[in-house]
Amino acid sequence: ALARVQAAMETGAPFADVLPELKMALQAPVPDALGAIATDGAPTLKALQDQFSEAAGAALAAARREGVSGEEGGRMAEFLRSQFDVRSVEAREGTDADAILSRAEVALADARLTDALAEVATLPEVARAELTEWTADAERRAAALLAVETLTQTLTVARP
Repeated sequence: ALARVQAAMETGAPFADVLPELKMALQAPVPDALGAIATDGAPTLKALQDQFSEAAGAALAAARREGVSGEEGGRMAEFLRSQFDVRSVEAREGTDADAILSRAEVALADARLTDALAEVATLPEVARAELTEWTADAERRAAALLAVETLTQTLTVARP
């Protein structure tokens, strides 16, 4: 049952029909993180990766528009960056919104979802607001993955 849940997590397929079997195998309730996504399926890593670029662009634009992007170079440089929608796609150091988003995107490309979420959490509020939907999906996936990992360890220890 757990293997079927893991497979569904990778494809984004619903797995509510597996939960009763998993509950029996666990002899305990299924973790809430899995129950919450069982009917519709988990957001896939690929979907999160595909959605991030557009959401990150909107987040950076909002930070620039509100003057909280933290980028150096003065008003003219900020104006040009915003007009041409310039955004870093390679990880770079720094605390400005563009650097944070670049590190988050690289972490996501490397399937390090919790690292990407940690980076996004450091953005200014106006930028995080643009990533609300993406963040919610990413948090659901991260919580479900943690639940699966915990169940895997529990069942491995429980069975000799």
